[in-house]
Amino acid sequence: MTAISTLHNISRSVGCAMMMAADSILLVWLIGGELTLHFIFKFGRGEILCFIPVEGPFGYLVSFFWHLSTQIIGDFR
Repeated sequence: MTAISTLHNISRSVGCAMMMAADSILLVWLIGGELTLHFIFKFGRGEILCFIPVEGPFGYLVSFFWHLSTQIIGDFR
């Protein structure tokens, strides 16, 4: 499992580096589309609020940045 995870992360990073060299705008659209789908599914399943005890609209903002940062770190670590 460790080897598979390592190979997946290496192939994703190399693929993004190659796409950045070829067409950086396409890479931005690809990552943006991926994150958009991630948040659509989070909202659809009602999982957008995380465990941080903040109420009101600020809670949604904190949860958004929490999910955004964990998604980016999880994709490229």
